[in-house]
Amino acid sequence: MSDYQSLASAVETTLGADAWLGDRNNVRTIEVHARGFDISEQKDPLFIDPSDLPALVINPNAVKKNQEGTATNEILDIVTVQVATVTRHRDPRSGLTDHYAIIKNLEAVLDKQKSSANDLGIDAYVRQAGTTDPEIQKKGDYYFFTSFTEAVVELTTTF
Repeated sequence: MSDYQSLASAVETTLGADAWLGDRNNVRTIEVHARGFDISEQKDPLFIDPSDLPALVINPNAVKKNQEGTATNEILDIVTVQVATVTRHRDPRSGLTDHYAIIKNLEAVLDKQKSSANDLGIDAYVRQAGTTDPEIQKKGDYYFFTSFTEAVVELTTTF
């Protein structure tokens, strides 16, 4: 069985270690899925306090995993990690521009984790990553932007 908490922590550490994403001027909060909203159901972004935005929220087991056996004493787990990006802005155009800047950097960091030489640090690497178009909601004076980046991760487990 996959250790989802270790995988989530590895993704959180990797994203936080990036110079751009780890800068609180760009992304205020990077956390493992811990709040009341289910990011797989795209619930209201306001479950994240506005003072914590922009935020990246990691769900380490967003989709049912697949397993592949090998000839050795290893199992390859193919796990989809979902990272929700939640931002807000008063102006919809500027907000969308800022949101896309975070997505661009998030995908760049995940793309760097595609080799065994530069993996997530737990014998896991990213096979591919992609992001949905942002969902935009107007709440009061602000526009909230929510998009989901899914990273297909290969995690090797020895038995």
